[in-house]
Amino acid sequence: MLRRTLTAILAFSLASKAAIVPPSGHVYTDIKVYHTVIDESPYLVDRTTTVVWTQGPSITFSADLPAQTDAAKA
Repeated sequence: MLRRTLTAILAFSLASKAAIVPPSGHVYTDIKVYHTVIDESPYLVDRTTTVVWTQGPSITFSADLPAQTDAAKA
């Protein structure tokens, strides 16, 4: 009896964990290099900006959208 109960609990916990895992998407990385002049030697340097994002089937926004005012609606 105890074995059946433990087996049922284990099966339920494994099934619930499998349902929580989000679908995986493609991970993209974009690196931009900026040639910049600064006030100190070596005066000409390269600065970089790295942006990483995941593309997937989600329709949610990563940031809040600006609120639309009555003036913008008209």
